Amino acid sequence: MINLISRIFDEAGLEEKACAEFKIYALKEQQNYWIILERDDVVESIIDEQVELFVKAKEIIQKPTFDKNANLLILNKVAAISDIKTDSFLQIEENPYHFKKSILYYTEDELNNLTKKIGDSPTLSSIQSLILEDKVFSRHKISFDANDFESLVYRIAIKIPFIKIRITQTNNLKSLEEINQKSVGSNSLNDLLEQNFLALDDEEFNAMTEEVILEKLKTKLPDEN
Repeated sequence: MINLISRIFDEAGLEEKACAEFKIYALKEQQNYWIILERDDVVESIIDEQVELFVKAKEIIQKPTFDKNANLLILNKVAAISDIKTDSFLQIEENPYHFKKSILYYTEDELNNLTKKIGDSPTLSSIQSLILEDKVFSRHKISFDANDFESLVYRIAIKIPFIKIRITQTNNLKSLEEINQKSVGSNSLNDLLEQNFLALDDEEFNAMTEEVILEKLKTKLPDEN
């Protein structure tokens, strides 16, 4: 997963800082910084580790703006979606100290399926395109977190706020949003993302908890009753 996420950051134009222990990216224009870690199964130790992580990352960045603009993205591989500890995730993400924290959970099967789907195509543009595909969103809403890779696409988009929906192509070609508008059609995905996520600035988005985000997405899920 770290390789896939790193490609997204690279393709988005963020600058990678040299670090052997974890990934560090800087978004210079907004003076925003991202530390990316991989954790299998157990993530609770992050709270105890965060001071050391913060000090090490700050030494590498060497910018006073790091203190208030440090994001920690934790890539958490689980054996099964049923193993996810929602309460633990919320406690970590709501912890106000040192970093704005986000946990991106996934299974090995989800990652393998998404990697195969993307193939040799650019990762960032592929994710942005998949978000708008009717088949992808339909599988996500019908089988929430229980599909090949579809829900993982939306988890990635939620946890990495600079992923954009509108991708304007050159040579007078239509944008991907326009191309996919008809296929998205009545599922109201564009409105959901535009009103609840894309309209927010980084601070507002990062302040949203996992629970709030999932509840907003579930408003578009079919009524189980």
